[in-house]
Amino acid sequence: MKLDKQIEDFIRKEREVKVNPYLATRVLAKLEEKNESVVLGTVAPIWKKLAVAASFALVIAMGLGLGSMVKGEKKYIPININDAHLENLNLYTLTDYEE
Repeated sequence: MKLDKQIEDFIRKEREVKVNPYLATRVLAKLEEKNESVVLGTVAPIWKKLAVAASFALVIAMGLGLGSMVKGEKKYIPININDAHLENLNLYTLTDYEE
Protein backbone atom coordinates (compact mmCIF):
# COMPACT_ATOMS: atom_id res chain seq x y z
CA MET A 1 0.00 0.00 0.00
CA LYS A 2 2.74 2.38 0.91
CA LEU A 3 4.58 1.63 -2.35
CA ASP A 4 1.41 2.26 -4.37
CA LYS A 5 0.97 5.63 -2.69
CA GLN A 6 4.56 6.60 -3.43
CA ILE A 7 4.14 5.61 -7.08
CA GLU A 8 0.92 7.61 -7.37
CA ASP A 9 2.57 10.65 -5.73
CA PHE A 10 5.50 10.42 -8.14
CA ILE A 11 3.19 10.21 -11.17
CA ARG A 12 1.12 13.14 -9.92
CA LYS A 13 4.25 15.28 -9.44
CA GLU A 14 5.46 14.41 -12.96
CA ARG A 15 2.13 15.44 -14.43
CA GLU A 16 2.23 18.79 -12.63
CA VAL A 17 5.43 19.91 -14.34
CA LYS A 18 4.76 23.02 -16.40
CA VAL A 19 6.34 23.05 -19.83
CA ASN A 20 7.09 26.24 -21.69
CA PRO A 21 5.25 25.90 -25.03
CA TYR A 22 7.56 28.37 -26.78
CA LEU A 23 10.80 26.57 -25.87
CA ALA A 24 10.79 24.33 -28.94
CA THR A 25 10.03 27.29 -31.21
CA ARG A 26 12.96 29.31 -29.85
CA VAL A 27 15.37 26.38 -30.10
CA LEU A 28 14.37 25.62 -33.69
CA ALA A 29 14.67 29.30 -34.64
CA LYS A 30 18.24 29.43 -33.25
CA LEU A 31 19.16 26.24 -35.11
CA GLU A 32 17.77 27.58 -38.38
CA GLU A 33 19.74 30.83 -37.98
CA LYS A 34 22.96 28.90 -37.48
CA ASN A 35 22.26 26.54 -40.39
CA GLU A 36 21.47 29.40 -42.78
CA SER A 37 24.66 31.25 -41.91
CA VAL A 38 26.78 28.13 -42.36
CA VAL A 39 25.24 27.18 -45.71
CA LEU A 40 25.32 30.67 -47.16
CA GLY A 41 28.82 31.46 -45.92
CA THR A 42 30.58 28.40 -47.37
CA VAL A 43 31.42 27.77 -50.98
CA ALA A 44 33.35 24.69 -52.04
CA PRO A 45 36.82 25.61 -53.30
CA ILE A 46 37.56 24.97 -56.95
CA TRP A 47 40.15 22.30 -56.14
CA LYS A 48 37.50 20.19 -54.39
CA LYS A 49 35.22 20.40 -57.41
CA LEU A 50 38.10 19.44 -59.69
CA ALA A 51 39.01 16.51 -57.43
CA VAL A 52 35.46 15.17 -57.59
CA ALA A 53 35.34 15.52 -61.38
CA ALA A 54 38.75 13.85 -61.73
CA SER A 55 37.71 10.94 -59.53
CA PHE A 56 34.59 10.38 -61.65
CA ALA A 57 36.67 10.44 -64.82
CA LEU A 58 39.19 8.03 -63.30
CA VAL A 59 36.50 5.56 -62.26
CA ILE A 60 34.91 5.65 -65.71
CA ALA A 61 38.29 5.16 -67.42
CA MET A 62 39.12 2.23 -65.13
CA GLY A 63 35.76 0.61 -65.89
CA LEU A 64 36.28 0.97 -69.61
CA GLY A 65 39.81 -0.42 -69.28
CA LEU A 66 38.66 -3.45 -67.35
CA GLY A 67 35.84 -4.03 -69.80
CA SER A 68 38.18 -3.96 -72.80
CA MET A 69 40.47 -6.58 -71.20
CA VAL A 70 37.88 -9.28 -71.83
CA LYS A 71 38.72 -10.88 -75.16
CA GLY A 72 37.66 -13.92 -77.07
CA GLU A 73 34.37 -15.34 -78.13
CA LYS A 74 31.65 -15.77 -75.67
CA LYS A 75 30.58 -19.38 -75.47
CA TYR A 76 27.10 -19.93 -74.22
CA ILE A 77 26.60 -23.25 -72.52
CA PRO A 78 23.02 -24.44 -72.34
CA ILE A 79 21.98 -25.44 -68.87
CA ASN A 80 19.16 -27.88 -68.41
CA ILE A 81 17.89 -28.16 -64.90
CA ASN A 82 15.35 -30.69 -63.79
CA ASP A 83 13.52 -29.17 -60.86
CA ALA A 84 12.11 -32.52 -59.80
CA HIS A 85 15.61 -33.67 -58.84
CA LEU A 86 16.51 -30.46 -57.03
CA GLU A 87 13.61 -30.39 -54.66
CA ASN A 88 11.55 -33.42 -53.89
CA LEU A 89 8.02 -32.10 -54.19
CA ASN A 90 6.55 -35.52 -53.48
CA LEU A 91 6.86 -34.69 -49.79
CA TYR A 92 4.20 -32.04 -50.24
CA THR A 93 1.88 -34.07 -52.46
CA LEU A 94 1.96 -37.46 -50.75
CA THR A 95 -1.16 -38.38 -48.88
CA ASP A 96 -0.03 -41.77 -47.58
CA TYR A 97 0.32 -40.47 -44.05
CA GLU A 98 -3.35 -39.52 -43.90
CA GLU A 99 -5.84 -42.16 -42.84
